[in-house]
Amino acid sequence: MAQAHCDGCGLPASPEHIALRIRRIELATHFRPVHIHALFLAEAPPERPEDYFYYPAKGRAERGRLSRALFSGLMEGLSIAPMAGEGDEPFLAEFQRRGFFLADCLECPVADIVPGLREGTVRANAHELVHRYGATILRRIDSSYKPRHIVLLSTRTRHLIPLLQQAAWGSRLLLYHGLPLHFPHPDNPGAQAQFRAGMAEIATLAAWQTGTA
Repeated sequence: MAQAHCDGCGLPASPEHIALRIRRIELATHFRPVHIHALFLAEAPPERPEDYFYYPAKGRAERGRLSRALFSGLMEGLSIAPMAGEGDEPFLAEFQRRGFFLADCLECPVADIVPGLREGTVRANAHELVHRYGATILRRIDSSYKPRHIVLLSTRTRHLIPLLQQAAWGSRLLLYHGLPLHFPHPDNPGAQAQFRAGMAEIATLAAWQTGTA
């Protein structure tokens, strides 16, 4: 019996892989705004469901350190601080209310797409992944997201810049000094500060704080 293929990465996949992708779609759809004011594009979802951006963690300990660093850095950089509620859900609801949406360029974890990555026998090549999945990324932006602005998260998404510019999304692409925002690694205070500064600068450029963009 032939193995099922994942609609996200197009590769043969286990039932668990497919079920996790569907669960991520359900979580993201729940917090997706009707009209996307700013689309934040990350590289790929994490392997653990609890580390997915839209996972409504009840406490800080549920997320891993990398996931928490991105979540907290993004919320702080956008000055999102709900007045009531516990856990991550109030933050996600406010993120949605402001018209923000975070999507991953790849719909499945990189380790699932690149054989041997998890075992350390190969390394993922961001340029190659963009070449393989670039058309799919653009199709999702054009037909589904239709954002007013696009913000790239992590320097690994830099290969998307020429792709977006060639597809006439260049005028809506918001960069920090011509590059994507650096990932706010939890062990690098400088990177965290740079991420917050970059987010604040981009927010000012887009006039998100005043709602005039």
